Amino acid sequence: MISPIPHKKVLEWLGSDSRGVPYYLHPLNLNWSDAGVEHDLAIFRRVAEELANDRTFWASIIRDPSWRECLAGCICLLASRKREFFDELCFRFRMGSFIAPQIAVALGLLHGAAARPFLESTLDEPSPQQRPKEVVSAHRVLVRLGIHPIREISVDAWPVIERDNAILADKVVAEHWDFWQPRL
Repeated sequence: MISPIPHKKVLEWLGSDSRGVPYYLHPLNLNWSDAGVEHDLAIFRRVAEELANDRTFWASIIRDPSWRECLAGCICLLASRKREFFDELCFRFRMGSFIAPQIAVALGLLHGAAARPFLESTLDEPSPQQRPKEVVSAHRVLVRLGIHPIREISVDAWPVIERDNAILADKVVAEHWDFWQPRL
């Protein structure tokens, strides 16, 4: 058998539920397996223990441009309550990601005070209108941290396609923050 791409290894460790749905998909939209949320989070905590044995690998999957591996790395951080990999989370957020809202939530919850200047800098970028998912995510996490940025960010400020991403980011940050915050 040909070995998988190295970063795919984390997805193999997570495995799939009884219906064949990969576990990494469950936290994407907070839709858990039939076994329940605590069962699923236990799987992420177990994988976090594996990842703790190879911090370089864990860092690399968070920095990975593939949202699947990055999401697995972020959820393992949140599930295990590890306040690590700040630079890696910032890197992936800055470079852009399908899961930018989830990364912003991880930054805010795991690295609150340190994340503040980083998230504020996202709002000060020269072309924020080209990054609605990141800008809205950064703004909404800052508000959740009790910080009221000088600039208000409206989801209606973008053209149609970008507006959909802004609306999605607003919704995902709210749902993920409300889910993860009491667990940390």
